[in-house]
Amino acid sequence: MSLLHISALIAQMNGFRFPTSQGELIRTARADATQAVFAKLLGVDRSCLSRYESEALGAPTSVLNHCLKVVAQQAANDTEQDTDLQRALRHAQSTVTALETLEVSLSKR
Repeated sequence: MSLLHISALIAQMNGFRFPTSQGELIRTARADATQAVFAKLLGVDRSCLSRYESEALGAPTSVLNHCLKVVAQQAANDTEQDTDLQRALRHAQSTVTALETLEVSLSKR
């Protein structure tokens, strides 16, 4: 089962539109905050955040992980009683964390 298929199933469960790209993930996490405010929260320059959102530049896993946590919290708040969705989002969070750990490990070689 592909990640896209899983995302579609999760979206059907509660009507939450799960982001399917880096830009969508960051914009969803940013919500109503300005790029300047959200960039400061992430510890990056506003112009860098803009490039991440437009997908002109790949965001580091730490930025993606932060955004995934924010989006997961947004989805969890929307579906307090939806345990299947919460499990899927926790699994997605742990996957991103594992990938981030692997990236750090491989960069030390």
